[in-house]
Amino acid sequence: MKTDPIPANDYTRSRVPDHATIGGFRIAVVVFGIGVTLPIFYIGSEISLALGLRQATLALFGGCAIVGLMMIVTSIIGARTRLSTYMIIQFSFGRGLVRFLVNPLLAVTYVGYFAATGDIFGGAIREAIDAFYGITVPKALCAFFGCVAMSLTAMYGFRFIERFSSLAVPLLVLFMLYVVYLVLQRIELQDLWTARGSGDMSVGLAISTVIGANILMAVSGPDLTRYARSGREGVKSVTGLAAGYPLIMLASGIPTLAFAETDIMKIMVIVGVALPALFILVFSTWTTNTVNLYSAVLTLAASFRRFSDKQLATMAGALGTLGAVLGIMDVFLPFVLVLGIATTPIAGVYIADSFLLSRSAYRLEHLSARPSVGYCALFAWIAGTGTAAAANQGLLTLTTVPAADGMITAFLLHTVLARWVFRKKR
Repeated sequence: MKTDPIPANDYTRSRVPDHATIGGFRIAVVVFGIGVTLPIFYIGSEISLALGLRQATLALFGGCAIVGLMMIVTSIIGARTRLSTYMIIQFSFGRGLVRFLVNPLLAVTYVGYFAATGDIFGGAIREAIDAFYGITVPKALCAFFGCVAMSLTAMYGFRFIERFSSLAVPLLVLFMLYVVYLVLQRIELQDLWTARGSGDMSVGLAISTVIGANILMAVSGPDLTRYARSGREGVKSVTGLAAGYPLIMLASGIPTLAFAETDIMKIMVIVGVALPALFILVFSTWTTNTVNLYSAVLTLAASFRRFSDKQLATMAGALGTLGAVLGIMDVFLPFVLVLGIATTPIAGVYIADSFLLSRSAYRLEHLSARPSVGYCALFAWIAGTGTAAAANQGLLTLTTVPAADGMITAFLLHTVLARWVFRKKR
């Protein structure tokens, strides 16, 4: 069967044309593939150990449901506008503010995820080489070569990622089910279900951690759903996160509770599937980290038009590789909590602008007429971030989830301020 060639133009600065769109469930496969990665396994393991399987299930599905609701909205925006997140936010935040503040922050976030994933990847490869061959290889060296390879594939854009995911995801699902099956041959599910956690984390904090770990998938939903044929197809893509991610994290949490071990490769050695696990984890991490870097390139492309996509991928990849080599995973969990605080209000602003103010009337030829700095968006973002930070410190409570508090605050404040300014101008 003939397939379309991977386009040299990945529409980083333009609208995706009709002929380049695909179905929503094909995008959902990419979304799911992004979640089958080492950091998500790690978070699922930590939450399961802290809460026990029963409460962890509630926290994982609850956190992903919240992110899924957000992603439904942002995915519709992406499908309707056919623009990347970083082109969309220019209409509300202004080209100048986006170029010099918002996009650099988001780019650092994506590169940070790339580095954290590369760091864990390096550790997993080192453990595997030591287990199979008795050879001790520095983790930094494994992380370096892994990140370099992932950087190269990010240069080929969305079409490459989509095709790679369509091959890898079915294998990932079957393998995870098989690992859980092997674990349940050794310990009864009822015993795992009733086992208590360590109590090191509350359910609310666990939900916030899940949201923080996955929030960028919702905030940057348009990066993928701009390829959807319609808003309805964009909504279908959310199933990859809302249903898939909790199952991914539970698939790591069950073996962790059974063996009191959070290192995924050590667990695979225990159940006797280390070699196939190594290949599966390599492919899954490759997919996820390619998307992390791809999103960083989309972010930078909207701000730095003088550089080609390949040049931006090279620079971002080099920075992320350095972070992986230096061991950024040591601060990963605090990092994802900060993400939920700082990035979620951005989504609140552009959701309000798209659905209530501009009503998705985003045409690139009209962008130059917009103000360079969207002060209403800026104030709403600052207030949303401050609200989320205060909620995270326990100083106030709206929804019990700081990231959601920040998004709601930014959404409401941007709507009120923008309409007030509009009336003043009239």
